[in-house]
Amino acid sequence: MPDAERRRRSASIRFSPAESLDLAVAAGAAGLTLSAYLRARVLGHQVRGPVPELNRNAYSELARTTANLNQIAAHLNGGGAYSDDLRRLLESAARETRGLRLALLGISEDRPS
Repeated sequence: MPDAERRRRSASIRFSPAESLDLAVAAGAAGLTLSAYLRARVLGHQVRGPVPELNRNAYSELARTTANLNQIAAHLNGGGAYSDDLRRLLESAARETRGLRLALLGISEDRPS
């Protein structure tokens, strides 16, 4: 770290035991040390926790579904006709969307709701 960016100053703040616990929990939920959490908050930075795996997986699934829908839109906007290939793409997009919606609710497609 360049000398100009080194952290040399400190501030002392007193917290009640309840406040201290609340801050430690919030820092842990954000995946940060207490020091990093407090620094971010004091400097006005938005503090977010780690993105849950379900959300990362949903993001990836939505990307695939979006790609399929873009292919369908390009085909139809280019004057293409409805075909078996297009039907399969639409069915695939519908399946992926249904599966994603169920996963977000914690329901497996194999399991009756």
